Amino acid sequence: MKPALALLILLISSLAFSGELQVQSLLCKTYGNTGTMLSEPVSVQVLNSLDCTPAVNVPVNFTVQSGDAELEPHPGYLTVMQDGLSGYVVYTDSSGIAMMNLKFGEDMGEVLVTAVAGDTGGELSRASINLVSINLFFIVFQVFGGLAIFLLGMQMMSANLQQVAGNRLKTILQRITSNRFAGIATGILVTGAIQSSSATTVITVGFVNSSLMTLQQAVGVVLGANIGTTVTGQLIAFHISDYAFPMIALGFAMSFLGRNRVHKLWGKALMGLGLLLMGMTVMSDVMKPLRASAPVRDFFADFSANPILALLAGTLITVIVQSSSATVGLTMTLAGIGLVNLQGAVFLVLGDNIGTTITAQLAALGSNRAARQTAMAHTFFNLIGAIYFTLFAIRNDGIFLELVRMTSSDPMRQVANAHSIFNIVNCIVFIPLVPLLARLCRIVIPDDKKMEPGEPEMVLDFNLLDSPVLAIDTLNREMGKMAEYSGECLLMASEHFLTGRHEASEIVRMEDRVDIMQRDMTDYASKLFQGELTREQSLSLPVIIHSINDLERISDHAVNMMEARARIAGDDVMKEVGPLPALAVTSSKTLMEMTRESVKAIKNNDIEASQKVLVLEGRMNKISEEAREKYGEALASCMANMTGLAILDYIEYCERACDHFTNIAQSMIGGGLWHGPNPEE
Repeated sequence: MKPALALLILLISSLAFSGELQVQSLLCKTYGNTGTMLSEPVSVQVLNSLDCTPAVNVPVNFTVQSGDAELEPHPGYLTVMQDGLSGYVVYTDSSGIAMMNLKFGEDMGEVLVTAVAGDTGGELSRASINLVSINLFFIVFQVFGGLAIFLLGMQMMSANLQQVAGNRLKTILQRITSNRFAGIATGILVTGAIQSSSATTVITVGFVNSSLMTLQQAVGVVLGANIGTTVTGQLIAFHISDYAFPMIALGFAMSFLGRNRVHKLWGKALMGLGLLLMGMTVMSDVMKPLRASAPVRDFFADFSANPILALLAGTLITVIVQSSSATVGLTMTLAGIGLVNLQGAVFLVLGDNIGTTITAQLAALGSNRAARQTAMAHTFFNLIGAIYFTLFAIRNDGIFLELVRMTSSDPMRQVANAHSIFNIVNCIVFIPLVPLLARLCRIVIPDDKKMEPGEPEMVLDFNLLDSPVLAIDTLNREMGKMAEYSGECLLMASEHFLTGRHEASEIVRMEDRVDIMQRDMTDYASKLFQGELTREQSLSLPVIIHSINDLERISDHAVNMMEARARIAGDDVMKEVGPLPALAVTSSKTLMEMTRESVKAIKNNDIEASQKVLVLEGRMNKISEEAREKYGEALASCMANMTGLAILDYIEYCERACDHFTNIAQSMIGGGLWHGPNPEE
C-alpha cells in the first residue's frame, strides 16, 4: 500500500538579486509522501540579472537546512560534492536550470531547502524554500485519538462532578421557582459545576417529563445551561495544557489514596480535566504541519468564507461526538494553529450550538409532551440565535467580529470569547421572550393522547442513568405511583369481596398494569446497576427492587380476593351475621388504614408513617389468628360452610398483603439500604 497522502508547502521566502545572478524556483509539485521521493525534482532557474538570459554552467549548492529529508542527484545533471560546502553542487544546463531529487524521511514536519548560485569566491544568490511532509493516515488517527482522549476526559470530569454534586444537584434543580431569572442562574450554576450542558438539559427534560418542573421553568434552565457550557472553552483558552500530566498524576493520586469518597471523586474529576487538556495538545501538535500547506490553507480559507458549509460542519461534528465542548475545543485548535480564521471559527461554533440540541431531542424521545416541548425550546433558542449571529458575522470586518478581536489577540481566546458572547447575548435577547417561546413549542408539539382515567403514567427516563442520584430518585418517585395504584387495586378488591361492587375485569386490568410497572422498573434498576455507583447507591437498589416486588405481590392478593368472592353465596358479606363476617369488616378497615399509611410512607419517605404500618401489622396478625380460631370452632360444631372458608381466605389475603407493606416499612426505617439476608434463615 502506498504511504499516506502527504501535503507539502512551498514558500518562496526570498528572491535574491546579488551581483549578476537571479535565482528563482521552478517547483510546481509542492507535496509528497513521508518516506518517499518527491514526485518531481526540486528545481531552480538561474538567470543573468541584466538581460534575464539563462546562466549556463553555474554551480548551484542545494542544501537541506532543517527537517527530515535527503537530497539525491537527478539524472542528466552534473552533480558533485565540493569541499567546504554541504549538500550537493549541481551545474545549470543550457536553460539555466539545476535539479535535485528529494526524499522525505519518516518524520512529519517542515523541511527547509536552500539553493545558492555562484562560485564560492564570487557573489552568491540564493532562494530559500520551505517544504513540509505529512502522513495523512497518521494525522487522522492522531486527531481521532486526541478527540477520544478529550471526550474521555470530558466524560470523566462531568460524571465525577455530578457525583460530587449528588443530591445537591437534584435539590437545586427541583427548587426552581417560576422566576425565569432564577432558572437561568441555576442553569449557569449547575452546568458550570458539572461541565456539561447536555447533562443539564437531559436532566431538565427528565424533570419536565416527571412533572417536577414546568415548561417555562425548564426554558430558563436551558438558557442558563448554554452560558454555563462556555466555561470549558474559557478554561482551555488559558493555555494550561502544560499542566495536563501533573493534573493526571495528582488526580490519580487523589483517587487512589483519597481517604473518603469525595476526595476520590475530586481526584477523578481532576484526571478528567488533565485528559481533556492532553487530548487538546495531541490534536494541536499533529495538525500544526497542515498550516504550511497552501492547498490546505486555501481549503480552510474557502471553508471559512462559506457560512452555510461551516454551520453544517459544526452541527454534524457535534451530533457525531455528542459534545459541544469537544467541537469548540477542536475549533479553538484549528484557530490556534492558523488554519481557520476568526470568521470561520465563529461559524463552526454557531453550528456546534445547533448540533448540541440533538442530545436533548434524543432525550425527549418517548417522553411526554412537556418534555418534548422543552427539547424543542432548546432547539429553537440555539437555531434562531445561530441564524441572526451568522448575519452579524457575515462580514469579516463587521462590528461583531471586530468586537471579538478587541477582547484578545490570542486566536484561541477569541474563539472562546465569541462562544461566550453568543450565548450571553442570545440569553439576554430571549429572556423577555420565554413565554412566547413556550407558547410556540406548545403549538409545534401536539398534545399527548389521553390515558385511561386513573391510569398512572410511568416516567422512567433512561437518559438519567448516567446520573445515578437522579435515576434512583426517579425510581423512588415511580415506586410511590406504583404503591398508590397497587393500593387502590387492593382496596377495590376488598370492597368487591365484601359488597360485590366493582367489576372483576377492572381489578384484573389494574393488576396487569401493576405487573407492567414492576417489569419496567426492574429493567430500569438493572440497567442502573450496570453503571458506576457509589456503595450507598449499590446498597439502596436491592431494597428498591424488593419493594417493587412487594407491591406487585400486593396486587396479586387483590386478584385472590376477587376469586374468593366467587365462592360466596350471598351478595353482601357485611350484612352476614357471625364472628367471621365481623372480622372481615375489621380486617378491611385495618387494611385500608395500613394502605393509606404505606402509600404516605413510600411517597414522602415518612418514617413516622412507616412505624404506624408496623403497629397496624400487629393488629392484622391478631385479627387473622382470631379468624382461624373462629373457623376452627365452626368446623368442630359442623357449622362451617363455603362462605366461611372464603371469608377466612379473604382475611388471610389481607394479612399477607399487610406483610408486604410491612417489608417496605421496615426497609425504610432501616435507612433504605440492603443489609443482606437474615443469617438465621
